[in-house]
Amino acid sequence: MSNDPLFEWLKSGEYMPEFLRDFHNQKDLFKAMHNTIANADENGNWRDGHVYVVDTFLWYMASRGFTLQRSRKGVPFKSIDDDIERFKSEMRDIMSSTISTS
Repeated sequence: MSNDPLFEWLKSGEYMPEFLRDFHNQKDLFKAMHNTIANADENGNWRDGHVYVVDTFLWYMASRGFTLQRSRKGVPFKSIDDDIERFKSEMRDIMSSTISTS
């Protein structure tokens, strides 16, 4: 066990927004992001992006004192929840269509 407060904080995942602390939520986000952004796959697949961003980039930035936070800018932001639900709905439709045609 480490008594290093920085190490313990990083290990806890508390440096990430609450919805990103769950592995399955992270997967849903990265899949939805790749489904939403037309050219996302030109920069790599969702899985590699997930691993790099969560396990490398955000961890490194947090260890240097930087964390993600929701913007307070008064503009009409798009909804991550809407993107994820749209992606899941499309995947359910594809699965249902595949099952019904076989």
